[in-house]
Amino acid sequence: MAKPKSVLLRMEVDLTIRSHDCQHNSKHRLHPGDKRLKVTKDRTSEHFCVACALEMIDVATANLQAIAAELRQP
Repeated sequence: MAKPKSVLLRMEVDLTIRSHDCQHNSKHRLHPGDKRLKVTKDRTSEHFCVACALEMIDVATANLQAIAAELRQP
């Protein structure tokens, strides 16, 4: 049996090495040692602060649940 494919981008939690702005909201500043979400697509990475990452994950979860519910309908 084939291994199920993921519909998600490659994501991981890491720590900020140097200060920079969140790529979703430039008012959110990341400082060395802060946790961040790293999203990689086609060899490029974007980095998001915890607050923005959690918000994006909540929205994505709701969207995936809606799609799953639609697929389960006869």
